Amino acid sequence: MSGITVFGQNATMDTIGGEVSYKTSLSIYVKFESTKDIKIGDTLYMLSGQTIMPVLIVKYISSTSCVGTPLTDQGIEKGTKIIARVEAKKEKPQPPAVTSELNPVIKEAQGITEAEDINNTQSQKKAVKKIEKLQGRIMAASYLNYSGHPQFDKQRMRYTLTFNANHIANTGLSAESYISFRHTINEWQDVKDNFKQAFKIYSLAFQYDVNESTRFWVGRKINFNISNIGAIDGIQAEKNFNKTLVGVFAGSRPDLTDYGFNFDLKQYGAYVGNTIEGKNGSIQNTLAIAEQRNHNSTDRRFAYLQHLNSAIKRINIFTSFEFDLYKVINEKPKNTFDITSVYFSLRYRASDKLSLFGSYDARKNIIYYETYKNFIDQLLEDETRQGFRFSFNYHPFKKITVGSSAGYRFQKGNPTASTNLNSYLTISRVPGLDVSATVSATLIHSVYLDGLIYGVRASRDIINGKLYGEAEFRVVDYKYKNVEFPLKQYIAATSLSWRILKKLSFAFNYEAEIQNKKVTSRIYTNIIQRF
Repeated sequence: MSGITVFGQNATMDTIGGEVSYKTSLSIYVKFESTKDIKIGDTLYMLSGQTIMPVLIVKYISSTSCVGTPLTDQGIEKGTKIIARVEAKKEKPQPPAVTSELNPVIKEAQGITEAEDINNTQSQKKAVKKIEKLQGRIMAASYLNYSGHPQFDKQRMRYTLTFNANHIANTGLSAESYISFRHTINEWQDVKDNFKQAFKIYSLAFQYDVNESTRFWVGRKINFNISNIGAIDGIQAEKNFNKTLVGVFAGSRPDLTDYGFNFDLKQYGAYVGNTIEGKNGSIQNTLAIAEQRNHNSTDRRFAYLQHLNSAIKRINIFTSFEFDLYKVINEKPKNTFDITSVYFSLRYRASDKLSLFGSYDARKNIIYYETYKNFIDQLLEDETRQGFRFSFNYHPFKKITVGSSAGYRFQKGNPTASTNLNSYLTISRVPGLDVSATVSATLIHSVYLDGLIYGVRASRDIINGKLYGEAEFRVVDYKYKNVEFPLKQYIAATSLSWRILKKLSFAFNYEAEIQNKKVTSRIYTNIIQRF
């Protein structure tokens, strides 16, 4: 997936889109077009319902993949769209070209700006030359689980199409799509019974650039200026006024059960953002207000405030707040102003060798008063979930990295807080072997279990630029609070990534899980054709 600019124009942070390609009991593998701007220790995000949330800390990196440690208990399934925030590249000025006011959502779609001399007038008008660019990929993936028990032995297939057509026929018209289809071998009846669960449209939209500062979208699209809204099925419009961004949207939201189109779930709203440039970076703020309905009744009304600050040298701050503006008490609607979620993160690069990261988040249940009206009382009773996270990465020598991350999560009413600590040591090139090696250990403590996970991982280019291999061995030692016998697993894994042609690649992952002398095998393969 292509780079995506956050907060419209003048942003100093971009996002890179990826997808979960493989998961083990301890790690999540994310596939990107390129990872050259991602660093070990970076935080990866995903769109969860109505907000973008941090979900992974990067532990290992190859040229096109990242392996991350989960930051949340929320399930991260294969195929989940993942977002990495990276520093935006500053383009070098090339007179007489000028920078376009429009910073499109897909960076590769940027046109080439030229100065045109019209009628030999004293003032020159700047225009954008729209150049057609088509790119995309088709992927077929297989997930095979084999344990010797027919009820658990399954093979799942997944096919995805990602497509971006920018400036079609050299016009202001562009299109994007991200479509997925999945099924389980020998269970085709499930697809027939519920096709919407198998076939997902995550994005299918057209964009039209009226001029350098005005654009429209029609279709299903996630607007990363208001990413907390999630996918919007309808029409969106956006206008830049110098350093201020204004937008509106109207349509519906995906069905909450199968992500299909549901035009009874209407939604509409508006947002405004601005950018303040500084010596070291910029300050970007976005405020959005949205009304979401179920048929003709208000389901939810809320506001969202997002702040990104890179104006302080070596420091990046990201903060978001969400406020409910509507609630129902004793069956009577009422305007309100309740904070439903808070997220704050700070990354500090103390030096070229040391970086620190800390975050705090607090979330309440999101309540749709019409959709969830049969169990609203239960949702209202749930207390706010709060958590802290801290991590550091240190490069004492050129080819050595050490790091650690710690998390603490608690909820009023739970007798025990959940804590975890992960530490690692990476040697990017072991002398004489040309291998990158990492040893790591993770401690887990929760109301349900105490656990220790440790292991070693090695990777290298087998054929430079063509074939890449990884091998890993881990030990999992869990002690459940209400189970007499502990769980101990030995996990061995290996993977190969083969770039067959410039735009054709193949990947193979094998994992063997050994427990009580029983072996469960998992095989993941995929083939990707880019165009």
